Amino acid sequence: MADINIENFYQHIAKILSMLYAAFPSKSPLYVDDIAGVDNPDEYGLHSPHYTAGFFAMLWLADEHYIRYVDTIRQDGVDQAVLTHKAFLKLTRVSEPIYQTTTYQIEKPDVPRIPQTESDGSSPSVIENHRLVINQLRRALLSGDSIAIAKVVRHILDS
Repeated sequence: MADINIENFYQHIAKILSMLYAAFPSKSPLYVDDIAGVDNPDEYGLHSPHYTAGFFAMLWLADEHYIRYVDTIRQDGVDQAVLTHKAFLKLTRVSEPIYQTTTYQIEKPDVPRIPQTESDGSSPSVIENHRLVINQLRRALLSGDSIAIAKVVRHILDS
């Protein structure tokens, strides 16, 4: 049985990296609402643990040199966030399929699978594009498969 906090951590990391890659190289604000969902603070002004974990995932990525930011926006996000050189290179690396399951095609037909060879009818450039780590991360997020998300995020953090 997996720890839910670790599954949430991988989900938060995947969303943060994907969003910042889409904005790269521009600096942009990054809000926890976009990562962990909208949260209403309790009567003491405290956010839920899930929301707070989204904020701390941002800070952890900065501590580990995957993102940079200028300042925090209370505990609601970070301002002028951007991927670091290290993160950009890891996301643009070509990798053999990190994780793939046939359930993507059965349960989620809108999640494209990674073409394996030119015999699949895809050109080498299409195959390479599908094998970019960022595109594998995006497919994992689209699928909603927590195992796929965890494997791709671990691949990014390990390599």
